[in-house]
Amino acid sequence: MTLLFACVFVLLHASAIFFLPAYAMQVSYAFLLAAPLIAAAAALRRGLRGGWRAGRGWLLMALGMVSWALGMAASLRQDLFLDNANAAPGDSTLLFVLYGVPIVLAISAPYVEGESPLVRVIDAMLALALGYLFYVHVFSVVTLHGAGSREQAEYMARMLDAENLFVLLASAIRFSASDRRHEFQFYRAVVTFAGLYTVTTAYYNHFVALGDHPDFGSLRDPLVDVPFLAFALTAWRESARTPRRPSPALVRMVRSGSPLLMALALLALSIVVLQERFYVGVAGVVVAVLGYGARNTLTQVQHIKNEEGLRRQSDELATMAHTDSLTGLPNRRALDEALERAWYRPGVIRDRITLLMIDIDYFKQLNDTYGHPAGDACLKKIAEALKQVLGRPGDMLGRYGGEEFAVVMAGAPLQAGLVVAERLRQTVEALAIENSGSPHGVVTISVGVSSGMAGLRPLDLLVAQADSALYQAKRNGRNRMAAIDD
Repeated sequence: MTLLFACVFVLLHASAIFFLPAYAMQVSYAFLLAAPLIAAAAALRRGLRGGWRAGRGWLLMALGMVSWALGMAASLRQDLFLDNANAAPGDSTLLFVLYGVPIVLAISAPYVEGESPLVRVIDAMLALALGYLFYVHVFSVVTLHGAGSREQAEYMARMLDAENLFVLLASAIRFSASDRRHEFQFYRAVVTFAGLYTVTTAYYNHFVALGDHPDFGSLRDPLVDVPFLAFALTAWRESARTPRRPSPALVRMVRSGSPLLMALALLALSIVVLQERFYVGVAGVVVAVLGYGARNTLTQVQHIKNEEGLRRQSDELATMAHTDSLTGLPNRRALDEALERAWYRPGVIRDRITLLMIDIDYFKQLNDTYGHPAGDACLKKIAEALKQVLGRPGDMLGRYGGEEFAVVMAGAPLQAGLVVAERLRQTVEALAIENSGSPHGVVTISVGVSSGMAGLRPLDLLVAQADSALYQAKRNGRNRMAAIDD
C-alpha cells in the first residue's frame, strides 16, 4: 500500500459524496467500512509474517479494526434497514467502544519468551472483564435503540474520548521505551493511529454527529478514513530504520510496568460502573486487583526461575573454565588461582607451600608409537592414579598442560612433598602401562619439588624452582624426583 493509494481513497470518498448526494449515506458507509478492513488486512499481513513474538500485537490490532468495522456495519443496519436516526444506537456504540480492548491488551501485555501460559490466560481474562464492563456501562446509559437524550449521546462521546486518550497515552509510553526494531515499528504505528483517531473522532463526534450533520454522508466523513489508512500504511511498510536507544532504566521500568495498564483501565471502568451496578463494579475492582497480583506473582516466579537457571549455567561455565575436559582434573587456570590464594592469603605469611611439577616420561614416543587415542587413555589412567594417592584436604592435583601435572600442597613442608612425590612415582610405574619408546618399557613420571614460605618471596620463583627440579630429575635419567628448597 502506498501513500498515493491512501490519497486516492480519501479523494474518491469525498468525490462520491459530492457527485452522488442522493446516495451520500450509502457511499460513505461503503468507504467507512472499507477503511478499517484495509487497516485490519495490513495488520493481519504483518502479524502473520512476523511470527508470534513480533506479530502478536499486530494480530490484536487487526481484531480491534474488525471490531470497529462491525460497529460501522451495525450503524449501517440501524440507518438503512431499521431507519433509526438515533446518534448512539447501543449495538454500534458498544462495538466502537470494544475496538479498544484488544488494542489495550496488545499494549499492556508484551510477549515474553518462556512466559507461563497462565500469564496469557490472566491477560485474556482481564481483557474479557474489561469488555464485559464496557457492555454493562454502555447499556446502562443507552438502549439498543440508542440514547434517550442528547446528554446521554454526549456522555457516550466523552467516554469514547477518554478511551481514545488512554490508548494514545499508553501507546506513547510504550513507544518511548521501544528499543527493539519490531517493537519500535509496532508502537509507532499504534501511536500514529491513536493520535489521528483521537483528534478526528473527537471532532467528528462532537461537531458533526452531534452537531450540524447527525447522519453519515457529509464531506467531513472522509476525515474518519485518515487514521485507518495511516495505520495501514505504517503496518504495510517494513521500515529498516533503526530505533533510537532509550535509556535502559526507562526500558526496564516501562516493560515491567506495562501490564499495569490493563489493570488500571479495568479499575477505572469498575469505579465508574459502581454507580450503576454496585456489585458488578466491586467484582471488577476485585478482578483488576487479583488479576494483576496473580500476574505479577507468576512473572516474579518466572524471573526467579530464570535467575536460578542463569546461576546454574554460570556455575557450570565456571566449572568448565576451571576443569580439564580430558581428565576431569582442575586445569592450569584453577591451579594458578589456588596457588595464588594460598601464597597471598591476607594475614598469613609463615605457611609453607610445597609445589610438585610432574611430567610423563617419553610421552611423545608413546603417542608416536601407539597413537593419540592411546596417549589420551594413558593421561586419564595416570590422572586417576595420582588422585588416589593424595589424601590431605589441603592437596590439589591438576593438569598443568600437555603431559604435565602439578600438585599444590598448602601448609606442607618439603619433606612431606618428597614423600608424596615418591608415592606418585611408584604408583604410576606400578600401573605398567606399556611404552616401548621408554628405556623402562612402561610409562613413568619425573617429579620436581620446590617449597617456600608463603608471601616471603615472589610466587614465580617457587614455580621456577619446581620447573628446574623437574628438569634436573629428567637430566638425571627420568623416573625419579628432584627437589629445590628455599
